[in-house]
Amino acid sequence: MNTMSPKERIDAVLRNEPVDRTPFCLVDGGAWIAKAENMSYRMLYGMEDGGASKIAAWTDKFETDIVSAVSGVFTAPLNAFGCPIHIDDIGQPVNADVALRDPENDIPKLDKATIREKLLANDFVQGMLRQCRGMKALVGDRKYLLGDIAAPFTMAAVMVGTQDFIMLMVDEPELVETLLDFTTHVSAEVFRLLHENGCDIALPADPVASGNLISQDMYEEWALPALVNLKNMLPEYKYFFAHICGASGARVKCLKEAGVRAFSCDFTVDLEKALENADGEMTIFGNINPAGALLAGTAEEVYSEACERIKIAAGRPYILAPGCDMGADTPEENVYMMLKACKGL
Repeated sequence: MNTMSPKERIDAVLRNEPVDRTPFCLVDGGAWIAKAENMSYRMLYGMEDGGASKIAAWTDKFETDIVSAVSGVFTAPLNAFGCPIHIDDIGQPVNADVALRDPENDIPKLDKATIREKLLANDFVQGMLRQCRGMKALVGDRKYLLGDIAAPFTMAAVMVGTQDFIMLMVDEPELVETLLDFTTHVSAEVFRLLHENGCDIALPADPVASGNLISQDMYEEWALPALVNLKNMLPEYKYFFAHICGASGARVKCLKEAGVRAFSCDFTVDLEKALENADGEMTIFGNINPAGALLAGTAEEVYSEACERIKIAAGRPYILAPGCDMGADTPEENVYMMLKACKGL
């Protein structure tokens, strides 16, 4: 088979067609790249191109087939709606804090009509759009740009605090419905802005929807419908992916049935079962333990783990990647070993 371009390789794997090698991506890699450049997220996104030149250089070095349009900031847009964000520590992820301290009074006051206005007025969101435009200019002709922004369910949890949010699901379901409607529109508007600036793939990340936090019944009652609503609001996107951290193997079948094109899964998911349940209709990607050998092991251990995943996939639709964002201190040689395994070297 002739060598494919990154876009051709991704198109083929998503259509369950043969590829010249296993596709490879980092899912995000923002904290790792910022640490490698000795920069905080404030510094990175404050650059004239929003840090795109840094992201493009590192992802090209590792020949990733997909590249993040906005690295490391999946909850950061909530800053436009009152969530404080911490972006000054080198090597640390962006953390957003609670905005709605009094849910019973605060949630009914949320205004969907001003979402886009507030996003565009936010300095950090403007940095995100600069990075997206910069990435499109630098690599958009060769690679698909992936926007990994918090899914509505996780956005809602961040706005009120995860523990309080889960309690609201039980005690005040009407408030949760109102909040999820708002965060679905927020997530959709962020994805629209990214698409207008060059993003090709929507990847809502939903760590609060993990099986480690809520049951399958709760997932199907609350998180999945919000995700489907989001998908239906984004017809302009070429591809719609999804990510859930932790124990998310039970989510595979319903995500496939919802029309999700690819599912980014953590290392705790049984890859063989996930591929079986996806049944060639949905691509599985990820599954390398980001906090295991990749962060703390040897290059040989990472290579062995990556080769094992490729062997399990056995030609079925699969993209090799870390199961979640990489740790900032991940050794560069270990990152390269994932690419080496994909290329069969």
